[in-house]
Amino acid sequence: MNNLLIKNVDAVLKDRIDQSVDVLIKDGKIAEIGKLNPENCEIIDGSNMLLFPGFVDIHIHGGGNSDFMDATPTAFENTVKSHLMHGTTTIVPTAMSASFEDICGFLSAYKTFKKISEYADMVPGLHLEGPYFSGANAKSSGAQPKNILRFPDIKEISKILKFADGSIIRWDAAPELPGSAMFAKIMKDNGILCAVGHSDATASEAENGFKNGFSHITHFLNATSAHRKREQKVFAGILEATYLNDDITIELIGDGCHIAKEDFLLALKIKGAEKISVITDAMRLSATNIKQGKLGSILNGTDCIVDDGVAKLTDMSSFAGSICTMDRALKVLCNDFSISPCIASVMMSLSPSKLLKIQDKKGTISVGKDADLVLTDKSFNIKNVILAGVPQIK
Repeated sequence: MNNLLIKNVDAVLKDRIDQSVDVLIKDGKIAEIGKLNPENCEIIDGSNMLLFPGFVDIHIHGGGNSDFMDATPTAFENTVKSHLMHGTTTIVPTAMSASFEDICGFLSAYKTFKKISEYADMVPGLHLEGPYFSGANAKSSGAQPKNILRFPDIKEISKILKFADGSIIRWDAAPELPGSAMFAKIMKDNGILCAVGHSDATASEAENGFKNGFSHITHFLNATSAHRKREQKVFAGILEATYLNDDITIELIGDGCHIAKEDFLLALKIKGAEKISVITDAMRLSATNIKQGKLGSILNGTDCIVDDGVAKLTDMSSFAGSICTMDRALKVLCNDFSISPCIASVMMSLSPSKLLKIQDKKGTISVGKDADLVLTDKSFNIKNVILAGVPQIK
């Protein structure tokens, strides 16, 4: 493999920006950082540019007019390639709530993709979003297909885990449902990140879930409960329980539409950047100019449209995932929310790498780590993406 030298670039680190440094890449790894003059290198001039660690998206459904629930290796590869060009170098494909058969189709397509695709190393495992969610109201169910939602069932869970053969690395459920404690224990026993999602839980129910093994909140502030009244009594919800528990991690959709600036900044102030992962929650219309399509499978998914920069159900009753890419999220955080590039980078690369337990290889610009990197101008426009030391834009 040829060596690569990125010259005179401003490297975005966890706590500072190292200005006008050189980054040497050998055999797909970051070899040296400093003022360097090695021989026999391909050179990229990074003058007046920023260098970020590759973005890590732990919640993503599709892109490039494909959805992982299309359940084909081609759909997997097309989605991965589409988001790679927007700076995402590690992706966790996400399945919507679905029948047992459709979940198995998703798992099967992943297995084939891992065997045949040159992009297989970008995908460390899978994320099941549901189907054990609350259908109590539209706020908790969101755009999840309500006729599919069900209680955790140990027989079904066991069959899915056996078929998945270790490929599932996170799974979401609602902690107030019967069987949720059993679900959390099985996740813990199998080393799977157990996340609260699409839930109408009270704070007490959420806290019980935390004790049982739920440790992460899926798209926090979206389809997660907060302070409200039930039968003339006041209850706190998942939001308050999460803010009160320092150990619980969260993910925030970075499209600038799903979360108000003030809510995002409050979450950052309370939880801190290393407890937050920025996600796209992208559906098939992301990384395209197409304005209507299916959320989920192209065969039996839900009809959606793009309106005002976000995917919505056709009756406008709910958002339906996002059309975000990670470079758009970077601009939202830095330009619209006035978050520093260093803090943004922690939430977009380091924090999700820690959740996936791959922080020894990904998430920061450090000697010895994988050379998955994103080069932008000072306005955060993508200029190149480097995957395992190989520039993707020639």
